[in-house]
Amino acid sequence: MAYLIVSDIDHTLLNSSGELLDVNVSALSAAQAAGATVVLATARSYAGARLVYDLLGLNTPLVVSNGTLVMSARGELLMAQTLGKQTARDIVPLFKESPHHWSFRTTSRAYVHPEFDVSLPPFNDPAHYMPTETHVLEDVLGEHSDIISATLYGQNLHTYQHDARWQAFNVTTDYYPASAFSKYEAFSVMSKTASKGNAVAWLRNQLGLASAVTVCIGDSVADATMFPLGIGVAPENALDVVKLQADWVAPHCDDGAVAAAIERFIL
Repeated sequence: MAYLIVSDIDHTLLNSSGELLDVNVSALSAAQAAGATVVLATARSYAGARLVYDLLGLNTPLVVSNGTLVMSARGELLMAQTLGKQTARDIVPLFKESPHHWSFRTTSRAYVHPEFDVSLPPFNDPAHYMPTETHVLEDVLGEHSDIISATLYGQNLHTYQHDARWQAFNVTTDYYPASAFSKYEAFSVMSKTASKGNAVAWLRNQLGLASAVTVCIGDSVADATMFPLGIGVAPENALDVVKLQADWVAPHCDDGAVAAAIERFIL
């Protein structure tokens, strides 16, 4: 029987301190030895995901930027769910009037607020993160038809998700709490069709695993969009609304949630 394991990274595969637990690494290795395919699906960018991907020694495609992109192991674009050029341009004024730092991500790089902290990995990679002056933002984005998301970084951003103005753009919005990966909260705007669930479904077909037993593990609302693809697993630290949608609640991410799920459903 074929198995596909899809795991979120932060607060799922990594513990709350951002550490990759040995028990999770061992369990993933054992699952692969038994024939399972392992895929990471994360809100991180490709560059950010590679920091964990390389530690695991994977060679499968990556679902990144919250499902807006599917990338090959070598960083080649396989699939993108874009905002649309006009929608992106319409959103720019709302982001520019915000007191928070912004980022507009295309399929190849992110144009970030000129005061955005790019001193630490992966943000210090100029190929993927380009500080951009606010007054030229519209001109820079005008050259792109492949904008996949717009994100604000700061504090108390959960209120933005309930702002009625976003509904007029027919987009998907998401909120991410601060983590060991980023000290900032984040609020993102994406295409209405963009989700981890849609991206993983597409990738599963591309890998010839449409009939595989699929185990999806994650702690956020974005991760819950993957649960209908098979067996949905939420770690104990997940939001209550996510745990209600899961088929099983695993131990806390600090206690090896991914290893526990693999032991229960694969090994």
